[in-house]
Amino acid sequence: MRVIHTDDAPAHTGPVPQAVESGGWIFVSALFGAEPTTGRIPDDARAEAEQLFANLAAILAAADAGLTDVVRAGIFMKQLQRDRPAFNEVWRAVFGDHRPARSAVQAGDFGRPRESVRYMMEVVAHRAA
Repeated sequence: MRVIHTDDAPAHTGPVPQAVESGGWIFVSALFGAEPTTGRIPDDARAEAEQLFANLAAILAAADAGLTDVVRAGIFMKQLQRDRPAFNEVWRAVFGDHRPARSAVQAGDFGRPRESVRYMMEVVAHRAA
């Protein structure tokens, strides 16, 4: 197993890697839409989703993979009905015709009490050998 890290995406505050890779499979840990250098969460839902996908792209690039290698995403939203439309617009723009499996559920707390985080995402990608 190889730990994946890049300074182009926010690091976790605990013993959690940004991602790990094993046998071509890449597992991205809980990912947020925080700006990598400041840790700030964008003020609007669309901007936060765009930053989340920029962070995902950076982590995948560090694993020599890309967005077209994503096979599954688990999405957690604090306000599913309110914020899903903005998230889905960004999803379509980022993935285009690529359609990874996904689920989206509402979650009350991401363990980040001082932040107004809307989204958290976990991703599985596969890089062909």
